[in-house]
Amino acid sequence: MDAHTELEKKLKPYMEVLKATILFKGFSEQEILQVLAALSAHVSEVKKKETIVYDGDRMSELAVVLSGQVHLSHTDPNGNSNLMEVLGPSKCFGSMNAAGNYRLTTSAVVTEDARILFFSTEPLFRDTVIKHPILVRFLQNLALRLAEKAHELTRKLDDSIRRSTRERLSDYLSGEYHRTGSRTFTIPLNRQDLADFLFVDRSAMSNELCRMRDEGLIRFDKSQFELLIKMPITDKPED
Repeated sequence: MDAHTELEKKLKPYMEVLKATILFKGFSEQEILQVLAALSAHVSEVKKKETIVYDGDRMSELAVVLSGQVHLSHTDPNGNSNLMEVLGPSKCFGSMNAAGNYRLTTSAVVTEDARILFFSTEPLFRDTVIKHPILVRFLQNLALRLAEKAHELTRKLDDSIRRSTRERLSDYLSGEYHRTGSRTFTIPLNRQDLADFLFVDRSAMSNELCRMRDEGLIRFDKSQFELLIKMPITDKPED
């Protein structure tokens, strides 16, 4: 079995996942395979609690989560860990680092057994890429992903500077509501992870959740939440 056939076999169960990523927007299954073959793609199986890359590493490949879950965390000079992103299937990481050869500012840790697709971006920046229309299309999608990532970081910075604990909780819960399409949902974070993700003190966050519950805005049991009719739902972010 040659490398291309082996890759196709491994990716066959995950084609819908790949089509859901911004990187392969508008691509057929065959086109996805052609792009990945040109970019030396490979799939790795990573066990729960394993670290894929560390804060400060150089990451020469872009990664897409095919299955499982990955946490991206940054540790500040005082040793405090801040959860930056929670990535499930179809989400990618390392785009800015792979494209710009920057060092990582986060560590990527698997929190559920995962399969990760890795591929190089280096061929996209050669002079010869213009001769391959399919790679030019992919490069356009990569540019969209880089813009999306910059927007996410800007929003994260804005949230960390200006918003109260309640506003951060409301925005996060509203985001889960828009993502699931239901007022009842289970979040992928425990209390400490949620506090780290929102950049707030865990005790202060727990107190605020209890106040929101007592005011009739939400119900919750561990990681399961229900948004009640009085809950202020923020608008769904624009695409």
